[in-house]
Amino acid sequence: MLDLPRAQSGRVRMREIELLVETYLAAECELVAAVDAAGGTVPLPDGRAVSVGRAEFDTLLGGRRKRAWVTIRKNVPMPPRR
Repeated sequence: MLDLPRAQSGRVRMREIELLVETYLAAECELVAAVDAAGGTVPLPDGRAVSVGRAEFDTLLGGRRKRAWVTIRKNVPMPPRR
């Protein structure tokens, strides 16, 4: 038995997720470029810092791909070692 409203609802949610992913990837790409242009690490007023990470990897269907991403870290003191 096929529940049509549920199936249609699932398609709508998948489309919404797809749009969110595309928006996120575009924003991440712009953020990577902005952090790079600012010198690589950007301190934020609330104590966090934004930096860029990079990697190169092999894909199953093609050659090597490059990927860049941002990392946002809270600058907190490290606990003492025991």
